[in-house]
Amino acid sequence: MAIVFNPLAGLQNAFTDSLFREQQGSPNIVIVGINDSALEQYGRLNTWPRTLHADAIENLQAAGARVIVYDILFSDVSDEDAALAQSMSEAGNVVLAAAGNTPTTSDEAAMYVYSDFALPARSLRDSAAAIAHANIETANDGRVRRVPLFTADTNGEQYPALALAAFSLQFGGQPADLSAPGEDSLSLAGRDVPLESNQTMRINYVGGQESFDFLPFAQAVSGRFDAALVAGKVAFVGLTATGADRHSAPLLGNAAGVEIQANTLDTLFSAGFLRPYDTWVTVLAGATLAFAGAYAIPRWRISFGALLVVLMLGGYGVATVFTFYQGNILNPIDPPAALLLTVAVAMGSRVFAERSAQREVENLFGRYVSHDVAQELMAREDQGSLSLGGEVREITVLFGDIRGFTPLSEGMDPAELVTTVNRYFGLAVDSIIENEGVVNKFIGDAIMAVWNAPRDQPEHAILAARAALGASAALESLTSDGPPVRFGFGISTGPALAGNVGAAGRLEYTVMGETVNRASRFSGAAAGGEVWVSDHTKELIQHHFEMELLPPQQLKGISELVVAHRLVREIPAPEVGVGS
Repeated sequence: MAIVFNPLAGLQNAFTDSLFREQQGSPNIVIVGINDSALEQYGRLNTWPRTLHADAIENLQAAGARVIVYDILFSDVSDEDAALAQSMSEAGNVVLAAAGNTPTTSDEAAMYVYSDFALPARSLRDSAAAIAHANIETANDGRVRRVPLFTADTNGEQYPALALAAFSLQFGGQPADLSAPGEDSLSLAGRDVPLESNQTMRINYVGGQESFDFLPFAQAVSGRFDAALVAGKVAFVGLTATGADRHSAPLLGNAAGVEIQANTLDTLFSAGFLRPYDTWVTVLAGATLAFAGAYAIPRWRISFGALLVVLMLGGYGVATVFTFYQGNILNPIDPPAALLLTVAVAMGSRVFAERSAQREVENLFGRYVSHDVAQELMAREDQGSLSLGGEVREITVLFGDIRGFTPLSEGMDPAELVTTVNRYFGLAVDSIIENEGVVNKFIGDAIMAVWNAPRDQPEHAILAARAALGASAALESLTSDGPPVRFGFGISTGPALAGNVGAAGRLEYTVMGETVNRASRFSGAAAGGEVWVSDHTKELIQHHFEMELLPPQQLKGISELVVAHRLVREIPAPEVGVGS
């Protein structure tokens, strides 16, 4: 569909236009330019006596010009036509221009047919060696890239292009001997001229008047020029003055019409024809690039995939330039666009899949940690910092242990028991996450949560205390409708080793050390519904919570007596009065 409507034609043409390089044109072409100096000397072109052209033709013929081509329309009758006609008759090699004004052709395979054809005056027409059309084809962007090699009027009379008529005369033939072109080519002096729509030929530009021999028209009139400049050559006579008969063309920019005609003839002389590849080549190239991109992007790392895309684009660009200078125009835009579109879709799909997977992981983490902590863990994983090893840092650890688990489990089938226990754990987890904790693990009928690891949390002890009180209150409300099950909570603050333990293929982020052991022992010693905190935790939260000092505790696995405090309630923040 894109190839049919060709939405990127402008970019294609712009890229191809940029490949033309200025070079020396055919030595068999000379431009006889009616420049600014000639207009200053003789006045406006339409007021010139035609004896000036007669003198120029005589002098060019005397210097040995093989063909004289006038890219000027003499459609009106003048009193000096007899002199001009005589000069043309004596020269026998003058091509005069005609011009079609209203094309009626709709079939792209056929030549342009004009309902209004401007021809030279009858007296001049009969004296010319050939009448040829000066029409060019202007693309939608206003640039001239092709010229019709044949046109016709509504009476069926055909006219070759100026350059085609000049080519025929240069090699001793007559334009009348030219056979009509075939569907896609024209056989001409042993060369096969490729044709595009409306039997047009693409011009292979070599440059403006600087690329050809140049003779000012005034010198042609006066005869004061070196005859070697025109001997044996095709002399193109036309306007080169500033602002006169100008067209936009590749390489030339604002080009004179005679410069375009000279480049057309140079293309015929040099056989430097440009042939656009068939559509199937573009389709095949686009499909190949798109398939390579679609295969690589989902399977390779993004950096490798991006490198492959760059290499493919660069390689295709090199191929486009190389084939252009071999005379073949490879579509420079559509296949790379197909690749980039495929890569964009593949990358979008990959990003979407990865984001979906990441969301699933974050949602999974979200059951055990707060959203912020989940993002922190994911970010560290992306940065590669979640590896084996760890760091010593101050943390606060909370352990919660179900009281009355054994009586609770009696008389329940396993499925019912799991459902009931999960209800209690769910309340504890909700309170922990609400207070930005990380649920580190479940150990049988116990739960363990951590603050200030892996990310910094300045109020980690306060957050842990709030989480424990909140979980106790929620569990208390739940047990009013069910078995009397409560948690004993223990909180300890201090240094611990926080990091990943396990093996390279299976990591677990956890914390280890005396601080963790003490929280676990407090949890085991606390009665149901109680929260015990360590002495260091008490120091960090004493301005925010009311606590009771407990008798020194002899805890399992710890030889010395341990100071513990029972958490009672959070002290409400003082209300600030208006104007205080």
